[in-house]
Parts: sequence; C-alpha cells; structure tokens
Amino acid sequence: MFKEKLKKFFDTKCRIAAFVCSLIWFVLYFALGSAIFKNMWNTSPAMPIVGGIIAIIPILAECMNILFFKNKWLDIGMIVVSLLFCLLFFFMFAFVLSKLNYFLITGVPYFITIGLLAIIVFFAVFYPKLHKDLKKVTAVGLALIIFIICLTCLFNVTPFYISGGATVFAVEDEYQIAFSTSHNSIGAIEIDGTTYYDQTDGENNVSKLHKISVPSEVLDAKRNYSIKTQSVIINSAYLPSKGRVITNNYTFRPIDESDGIQIYNLSDTHECVAGPSKAASYFGDKLDLLILNGDIINDISSEYQISLIYKLANRITNGSVPVIFTRGNHECNGKLAADLSKYVGSTENGMYYTYNIGSSVSMLVLDTNNDMSDDHTLISPLANFDQVRKAQSEWIKQNADWNQGFTHSFVIAHMAYPLSGYQEESCGWHDWAKELVDLTNGKTDLAICGHSHKTDFIAPGTEDNKIADFPVLRGSLRSNKFGDREGVSPNEFTGTAIEIVGDKINIKYTNSKNVVMQEFTLKWVE
Repeated sequence: MFKEKLKKFFDTKCRIAAFVCSLIWFVLYFALGSAIFKNMWNTSPAMPIVGGIIAIIPILAECMNILFFKNKWLDIGMIVVSLLFCLLFFFMFAFVLSKLNYFLITGVPYFITIGLLAIIVFFAVFYPKLHKDLKKVTAVGLALIIFIICLTCLFNVTPFYISGGATVFAVEDEYQIAFSTSHNSIGAIEIDGTTYYDQTDGENNVSKLHKISVPSEVLDAKRNYSIKTQSVIINSAYLPSKGRVITNNYTFRPIDESDGIQIYNLSDTHECVAGPSKAASYFGDKLDLLILNGDIINDISSEYQISLIYKLANRITNGSVPVIFTRGNHECNGKLAADLSKYVGSTENGMYYTYNIGSSVSMLVLDTNNDMSDDHTLISPLANFDQVRKAQSEWIKQNADWNQGFTHSFVIAHMAYPLSGYQEESCGWHDWAKELVDLTNGKTDLAICGHSHKTDFIAPGTEDNKIADFPVLRGSLRSNKFGDREGVSPNEFTGTAIEIVGDKINIKYTNSKNVVMQEFTLKWVE
C-alpha cells in the first residue's frame, strides 16, 4: 500500500516536473526572440524555425503523455531533454551579459503569464482529488484572479504615471519634446500659457508615446515648460472614457556658449541605463547637449523599448538639455521600427537634419540606418533603406552651405561611414564622405560616430580613413575599460566628452566612474 502511494506520488511529481521543465525551455526560447534569432539566421535561415519546433516538441509530448499515455519514462525523458536544451541555451549566451537585461524585460512577463496558466493546469489536471468544498473554493479563487486581471487590462485601473520622462530633441529650428506614459493617453506641452498638442489633423493622438513640436526660440526665451497628459481608459467613437490628469513642470537651459560648449556622446547602450547615464554625468550641470548616437535599444518590438530612449535621456538631462538622436542599425529592426520617426527627433524627410548652435557650431545629422543591403537574408523583403540613403545623398548636395559661417562643423552619424569597410556600393555610404569633402572644402572638423563598440580616433589620410579629409571619432564601449569590446556590463560604460572652447575642441573618453581614460585636443585652422 505504502509503495503504491509512493509510486503514485513519484509519478505525479515527475509529471509536474516534466511539464514545468518543458514550459521553461519553451519560454526561454521565445522570450529572447530577436536576441538569439539573428545569430541563428547567420548560420541558416531555417534555424529559428527549427529551433522553435524543437522548443515546442517537449511541451507537446508532455501534454500528450498527461492526457493519454501517463508513462513515467517519457516524463523523465522530457525532463532530461528540456534541461539539456536549457544548459545549451545558457552556454550559448552566458558570455553576453547584456542579454540578461533584455531577458528581464521580455522574459519576465512571459513567465508571469505562464505561471498563472500553470496554476490553473495544476489544479485542473494534477490535483483532481481535492475535497469538493476546497475544490470549489479553489475554482472560485482562480476565477476571481482571472476576472481581476481582465478587468485591470480592460479599464487600466493600475496607476497612471509618466514612465519615460521628458526628452527635448533638437531638430533644425524647433524642439520636439517627447515622453511616455504607463497607459494610453493624450499629451500636450504648455509654455507660458500657450498649449502645443500631440495631434494629427485636429485629433489628439491616443498613445503611450508622445512627441510635440515647439519653436526653439520660444522655449529658449521662456526656459520653462509643462507636460500635461490625461489617460484614456476606453477610446470609443463617442463618449471616450477619460482618466487621471498629470502635470509635470520642467526647467529648460538653452545652450550657454559663455563657458564653451559641453557635449556628451553616447551610442550602443543597448537598453542599458545605469552605466551610460553615469558616464554622461561627467559635465554635471554644465552639459549643453546630449548626443544619443544610435543603438540605444536592441530592436523596436514594443512601445516600452522606445520609452527606454526617453528614460536614458531624461536620467541624464532631466528634460532641461537638448538631445540629438541618430538611428542605429538596431533601431531599424522590430515590428514598430517603421514608427520610430514619430517618437524621436525627425523632419518630414526622415531622421536626418541640421542643427546649429549660434554661429559657433553647425551639425549635420545623418541616418546611416541598417548595416546591411536591402537584399540581405536577415532583413529582406522588409527593408527599403537604399532609397533612404539615396535621398540623403541628394539632400547633402542640396545643403551644400550647411556649415558656412560657423566656427566648427560636425557630422553626427551612427556608423563611421568614411572608414574602410563602409564603402560598399550597395549601401551608398561611400558617396557621403566624398560629397562632404567636395562641399566643405576641408572645413568639417569631425565625424562623431559609434556602432563598432570601440573608443578610438582615426585621423584622415590613414589606412582606415582614406576618403575623408576630416577625422572620425568613435566613442562607445560597454565597459569602464579603454579600447575595443573589453567586457560587457550594464553598470559600466565609456563614452565621449567633447568641449568646444574658442577654436579648440577638447575630446575626453570618460567612463561611468567619471575617470578620464584618454584626452586630446583638435584645433580649427582657417
């Protein structure tokens, strides 16, 4: 009798363990999504599909075993198979610590959902011999939990708040103030009694993400603005259900040239906030301009990821300092990638534009977009970037006078397009460097770039920089070390501090401990 009870207990526990193990592997595989699929695609286009099938097999097999076969050896086999896949998974990706950050964002919601389903399955399948009264209580409790979750999702009864603080994007002669909210909402900016709305053709946009344009001369003069947002519980055709109103006030600091111009460049942060924000605190309250130079997020699969751009920028600027944003290759991928220009600095043309600081500095902001040609297996047939690059080539020619009359001129771009390795005909980058040389006649001071996860300075005329007559600076390393791809930590980062004083440009590589790793000075020559 005892042996029989022990056997039955073992069978039940084994079945539960097999089901849980197969679920864990399934969730691990799909939660990381694009973080692992890209590497698989490089091996074979069929690998993500094959991997998905392999991930599904254990859980399907275990469900069939629970319903029909009830074979303990099959349970044990599913446990072993699932654990082996989990070990393989961690072996493949343990060396990339930043993936842990990505998993916490994408994987945890999966586990919560699966956990709730697992509770229901446990009481419905694995524990059928509950006392009738207790079973009723359990059923009512589970039903109540599900009802509350559904109610919460339907009516947004969870707290409403600004999740990604104000970011003031600088684009040509205007500021584009962006922020995100926890729930769908309408948004507006108020400056000295004048209200600017996030609207399209008279209709206020209902979204978790907002971007509102204001004239730069107005904000520079008033130096204060307020975010006003109201949650929209149900966006019905008539009588929409409105919720709480939030107002946040901000102080704005226009660029002060009296003590020089202090600029900090960050790129390739890949959804890390702690380390990069510490590095960018080097200038403190003296910071005049923040450059977010691409690959700030891993891909654009959710509104939350776009809000991370605002979160990082706000952590550094508190909504009081202008920000320039460039699109990196990672921001070109994901189901919401096509909407990025709606929520970051852009013009009607796209995410390339000019920005000037008085008569001191002229900046040409370029969109290098994806690092692959449109027919590449990883992005075809979703990509049409060749057209964007050609349009920029024409735009550069049309703006031949972009840096005339300025003491300094910079080109801001994610990828170091003038360098060797970026001159593929299919991508068109090779034209840009030549055109800028012809247009500026030796008066471009510097190209500020990222992409390569390096901290280096490439002078013109060197083996790597044969086309341009201006140097290329790359300053983005996810480590407190100096050099090339040394270590990866979400709490460490090395970026670039750029200070313009008169005719001199002082460049410092600084890390998240505010230690200067290297510094040098460029001097502008007429």
